[in-house]
Amino acid sequence: MSEAQHLATALTAYFNSDKLIAFAPFSLATDGLTAAQAAHAPAERFNSVWAVVNHVWFWNEVPLRMLRGEAVEPKDLGAEDWSGWPGIGDPADEAAWQAARRRCLDANAAFAAFVAEMDAAALEREVAPGWGPAHGIIQGMISHNSYHTNEVISVRHMQGLWLERT
Repeated sequence: MSEAQHLATALTAYFNSDKLIAFAPFSLATDGLTAAQAAHAPAERFNSVWAVVNHVWFWNEVPLRMLRGEAVEPKDLGAEDWSGWPGIGDPADEAAWQAARRRCLDANAAFAAFVAEMDAAALEREVAPGWGPAHGIIQGMISHNSYHTNEVISVRHMQGLWLERT
């Protein structure tokens, strides 16, 4: 297995899987929530699950577009700045919540698929001025996604919406 394929597997396994591994992947952590539950921020200075889903979508989309050689501006992805927090939808709009979740899962799958096809030289290339080599950005995204998966689980638990191990 090439380094790129290994990175792509890690992007997918820890994020877009229907199986519990060492911890719950993002797909399971965000599953089964209503729009109201996903939009609820449990305390001051906490993010809602929906906000995290949009943020994680943003940060799976940005490196994918950069790797493709596309120009990326935060406002084009609904965020005010590079912190990457697009707004959430209406807490009563179930379709919008499910679409946001699906969009995030699809962005991760597209990012992983693109990474899997990269060669060693592409992994060493700087993604964009000041961003460093592609392999570092990809490894950072694996960590970023894992961090926010834990955040989603914590926010769920604060609402009493426990994830059950199956």
